[in-house]
Amino acid sequence: MNAVDDLSRFLKRLHAQAGAPSRREMAQQTGYGKSTIGDAFAGQRLPTWPVVQALVAAIGGDEDEARELWAAAKGGPHQTQQAPDWLTSVRTDPRDLATRLGFTDACAVAATDPKKALNSSWEVLRLTGGQLAHALYDTLPGHWASDIVATFRRAEEDGHLPAGAAAVADVIKRHYVLSNVHPDEPLAVSDVLQIVPLAYRLAWQATDTVVVSSSNRGE
Repeated sequence: MNAVDDLSRFLKRLHAQAGAPSRREMAQQTGYGKSTIGDAFAGQRLPTWPVVQALVAAIGGDEDEARELWAAAKGGPHQTQQAPDWLTSVRTDPRDLATRLGFTDACAVAATDPKKALNSSWEVLRLTGGQLAHALYDTLPGHWASDIVATFRRAEEDGHLPAGAAAVADVIKRHYVLSNVHPDEPLAVSDVLQIVPLAYRLAWQATDTVVVSSSNRGE
């Protein structure tokens, strides 16, 4: 047993005392997805403090005790990690932060420089995935391409994105990774011209989700 287990047992006890409400009910009360709530109770990894705080408020419990348990699991006093402005502001469009290529420009450049178009498409998706992770789950994105795909998959499973969103993100990731693993192999323009619309459309859907989530929280 460790400090994360202690926090998990604490949350499970509160959950039982509250009559064991379903994940769907807790999701409605807390504003967090069912996967996030399930992870918090499972104790396999430490949830963020805002998630714990929302759960304790929803099922009843001593917030000070919860904070002490969370801080012990964290390894020290509760500290808020400062996120970069682009990650937290809904007024920052990731498409403007990537390579300065808008959707039309990315399509136009694909014929002459497909790698540039592909890189721009992935960068747009990567940055938007970062905003998505922060807005929905109060986490900072991981550094691996698979972390971004995992964020889209989690958002899809929680009902924030339409079915197939994670599959689209995975296709774009695989093309991007392969192009960097084998940089000398030419990219098919026809493939890139399919990837660009998929990437930007998924980024737009994710951005809409970020805006809605932020509005619901009054940010």
